[in-house]
Amino acid sequence: MGRRGENIRKRKDGRWEARVICGRPVNGRTNYKYLYSRTYQGARNLKKGFLADLDTKPGTDQEAASASLTTSLAGMSDTPVPAAVRPSAKPEKSPVLFRTVAEEWLESKKLSVKESSYAVYSLMVKKHILPEFGDLPINEVDSARIGKLLLYKKEHGRISNGSCLSDKTVSEIKGTLNRILRFAKSRKIIDAVPESMPVSVKQARIAVLTKQEQELMEAEALKEDTPFTLGILLCLNTGIREGELCGLRWTDFDWESGTLSISRTVSRISNAGTESGSRTRVIVGKPKTDCSIRTIPIPSDILPYLKERALTGDEYVVTGSEKFMEPRVCRDRFRRFERRARVKHHNFHVLRHTFSTTCVERGISIKILSEILGHSDIKITLQRYVHPSLESKKAEINKLPTFMSRRQE
Repeated sequence: MGRRGENIRKRKDGRWEARVICGRPVNGRTNYKYLYSRTYQGARNLKKGFLADLDTKPGTDQEAASASLTTSLAGMSDTPVPAAVRPSAKPEKSPVLFRTVAEEWLESKKLSVKESSYAVYSLMVKKHILPEFGDLPINEVDSARIGKLLLYKKEHGRISNGSCLSDKTVSEIKGTLNRILRFAKSRKIIDAVPESMPVSVKQARIAVLTKQEQELMEAEALKEDTPFTLGILLCLNTGIREGELCGLRWTDFDWESGTLSISRTVSRISNAGTESGSRTRVIVGKPKTDCSIRTIPIPSDILPYLKERALTGDEYVVTGSEKFMEPRVCRDRFRRFERRARVKHHNFHVLRHTFSTTCVERGISIKILSEILGHSDIKITLQRYVHPSLESKKAEINKLPTFMSRRQE
């Protein structure tokens, strides 16, 4: 640390600043020069050199002394001298650190986004972005640095073992970084948002149950006849999400209209950015978007089955009690159910994919299906959840003229 009376201090941006009195003009206001270095010793050397330079050049004006200092002291410190000496000037404005802007942006999002969305943002910032950019002035975060970060994350970004991150996670890092930079631009902290390398997110191949697998699951669910297997049948016939099923209560059903309402979801989110000792926590909250809050008609063939097993209280459907089932437990139980049904392993979302594909194959309007699934755009339904089965592909290809019929023509 600086000694008392040395006029050397450490700035918030991490640099050391030495202040030198250069005289007092007739108006009585003291003139200072400010010298900057990345180390205390460097700032001290700059100050000594500056004072020595003035002592050996009596009678020189301040501009000449400053110019001489720029030349003679260029090699005396670990930091270039240009712009460090400014005659009779106020200290330059401290550059704003990226960490400061990122924390302000996170704070601004805390009340404007869902808790689960905030948890994702906080995880991206604390675990992936701040370790690289936190101590940099934000105006130094340019396209080259961003591209280098994204490339590294794509190849070695997994914190636990240094393996590659998925394209989706890298895309989320890039999106969060861009939001922070746009926030900085809106606050006039930076002039423009630097361009960054495009991140291609490959659409993962999404599995759909075959008709045989679906029949095996339905038979096993009817045989076991438990609250959990009832939930599996419900997903196969309504396409609701895993978290929505976990949050579904019997009071969400309207038996007169034959519908169920989706108004809550159970999810496990990251604890990044909190003081909690655990890495994650389970929350019960609103669905992911406003479009996800919806009313779904229940198919008539499963409606009597549900009514017979409905409870009269406010119990959760898949537990039959007032305690909800968290998604991680739901996935584990589904994996064991698949083994009992003698079906190869799929993730729980396969029930939603299968429902969507079945609806399309039976000619249900894409617009109606999109609303049932809770999508904000029909494109999401088409691109992500509609997967024609092999049987439907065969049926369509057989509509073409056959080889033999063309020969006979």
